[in-house]
Amino acid sequence: MTIKILAVDMDGTFLNSKKQYNKARFLKQYEQLKQNNIHFVVASGNQLAKLITYFPEISHEIAFIAENGAHVVDAEQELAFAHLSQHQFIEILKAINPSYTSTMVICGKQSAYVHSSMNTEDYAKVARYFEKLTVIDDFYALNDLVCKITFTAQENESFAIFQDFQKQSFVEDKVLVPVSSGFGFIDLILPDQHKAHGLKLLLQKWQVEPNQVVAIGDNNNDIQMIKAVGYGFAVENAVEALKAVASYATVSNEHEGALEVIDLVLQRQPPFA
Repeated sequence: MTIKILAVDMDGTFLNSKKQYNKARFLKQYEQLKQNNIHFVVASGNQLAKLITYFPEISHEIAFIAENGAHVVDAEQELAFAHLSQHQFIEILKAINPSYTSTMVICGKQSAYVHSSMNTEDYAKVARYFEKLTVIDDFYALNDLVCKITFTAQENESFAIFQDFQKQSFVEDKVLVPVSSGFGFIDLILPDQHKAHGLKLLLQKWQVEPNQVVAIGDNNNDIQMIKAVGYGFAVENAVEALKAVASYATVSNEHEGALEVIDLVLQRQPPFA
């Protein structure tokens, strides 16, 4: 089977714990991917502005599935930006426990936004993941299109917060869906606007079949994408839920697992032989 698309998650998959990757090795691989007419796709919970910073040499010609699938761009052309209506956003703000205000990140099209009550430790953590980050005093006064709401939490708090959201009417009514993206973050995303949906838009544009796609991930927010493709890989450090649905495995993000898979594709080694 001829591979036409190679899609990678970033944090915990393509990036190591220092949020870096072997750029020299990858850029050589990327040139070969292009020569073989294989599209390289970045699929991440991160905002587009942050993802672009990782690929300054090629960001103008590759595809991004950002914000867990809500924002899809190919070669700087926007294909989709799914967002809440203003009414939905206000009603959700009213429903969320005010004690979460200082831990919230409102993900908008122009920027991400945190409340001025966020402590310095949480702000430093959030700033690692958001290239565009604005501090505001009132979420109700926000003038932007909101595609996702993220919460930063201590690992021992994540489950309780997740359970709390499950009881919210906006989750029961499927206005937003909670998903863990790892690293102490819980995302409230638009239903069916996950990474697999973003990938589907690219498949339609490029006229590619799912069995011609390789995807690599590590966390719960990669599950739909891994299940939707012909060759779904879990890195060694992936959560068990992802390993359970991935047909294939590679070494950890610390050992360049994603780049190892790219080599298998380029060299037509099993399972691509």
